[in-house]
Amino acid sequence: MNKLVSLFILTWSLAAFAEVPVQEDRNEAEYNNQFAVILNGYDPVSYFAEGGGVPQKGSSNISYVYGSREYHFASQENKVHFLSDPLKYEPSYGSWCAYGMSHNAKIQINPLVYTLNGNRLHFFISKSAKKTFDGDVASHEQDADKYWDVFSSEAPRK
Repeated sequence: MNKLVSLFILTWSLAAFAEVPVQEDRNEAEYNNQFAVILNGYDPVSYFAEGGGVPQKGSSNISYVYGSREYHFASQENKVHFLSDPLKYEPSYGSWCAYGMSHNAKIQINPLVYTLNGNRLHFFISKSAKKTFDGDVASHEQDADKYWDVFSSEAPRK
């Protein structure tokens, strides 16, 4: 029965999401880890309530290449969520450290150090960078949004 349900979900998701939404001004040339598995294989949907709200390692057997970036998912359902609205689930600032972006710098991230602000998934290099960013999220987001726009010519996701 579970296999039948999974097959139905897979078939439905492939048909329903033949046209995956793409951000028009997308500039992947400026993204971190271009052509790589994003978030060290963690499932981007798992950070959100509908994906469990806790970072989970994804599986290479449940993956999707979005643009030039490969995402792994912990479940087929999470993949379906991602395909329905990838811009919601993709990390902000091209997967660069949000605190670094707020200071005009491209810095690697740790996929276990993050802040979810509304539909914006921000990652950081360290807990101290996260703590500082979280101390004034609105101001840091504003600064990071400005730099991201200049740096990438891509509008920040909201």
